[in-house]
Order: sequence, then structure tokens, then C-alpha cells
Amino acid sequence: MAPAGAVWDALWTLRLDDLMLSRTLMRVRAFGRQLAMVTEPFLEHGPVPVLGAEPERAVVAGGALQPWKPGGGRRPPVLDAAGLRELAEPGWVKVGYDFVLDGREGTTRLTTETRVAATDRRTRLLFGVYWTAIRPGSGLIRREMLGAVARAAE
Repeated sequence: MAPAGAVWDALWTLRLDDLMLSRTLMRVRAFGRQLAMVTEPFLEHGPVPVLGAEPERAVVAGGALQPWKPGGGRRPPVLDAAGLRELAEPGWVKVGYDFVLDGREGTTRLTTETRVAATDRRTRLLFGVYWTAIRPGSGLIRREMLGAVARAAE
């Protein structure tokens, strides 16, 4: 039970390197490569850039990825929110996620949601196979992240 300011600060300083399970799963996924998103603050160095933030209320990140490919595939295009919406080049999944803070009477509920849309049918099928394999780990990472933010904020 923490105020929104404390939750916001904990969210922005969260590093996956501080989370044993998340760090392990991300490094396995990266085939042993060192990842900035593991050792640096997640929101600033995550898989997609922050597109917008309203302090102590919400942060939204989004971009294009090829996560099913070894090494993450081609370097993604740099996109703002409008560019991400308009991206139609085959071979990409458009990923967006948020963290939303709902503060009431000195307590704050933090939620997160992720949305993914493929730019073409073949990519949707490839991502579907990939998602089937990593979905359990992805859910564990999210729960571990939310728990770590709660502990740090309290």
C-alpha cells in the first residue's frame, strides 16, 4: 500500500537484473548475450521505447519487433505512436504495453497490459508459435516485475 509517487519511482528504476527469474529468462532468450534491458532501468532500455508518460498515472511503450528470430531479427524501425499505427511492412509484430497506476487514498494499484498485432498473416503464424513457447515465462516476468515494484514502493 504505497502512494502513486513511490510506485512511479519504483517502476522507473526497476531493473530486470534485480529480479532473479526475469534476468534468467531474458538471458536464456538472448542466448547469453549481455542485454542493456537487463542491467539498466527496464522502461528506459526495454525492448521497445517509451512513447508517452503521464507521471504518477501511466506510461506507454511500443515498437516493432521480430522476437521469434535468433538475436531479435532485423533492427526495428524507429517509430513514434503514429508511425507504429501506420507500419504495414510485412515481417513485424507491433508491440505496445503499458503500466497504469490507479491511486486512491494513499494506496496505488499498478496494472500492465500488452498488445501485439502482426503486419501480415505469415508473421502472425510465426509469432503465434513463438508466443506459445514463451507465454508462461512472459507471465512470470510480469508478475515478478509488479511484485518488485510493490516491494520497492512500500
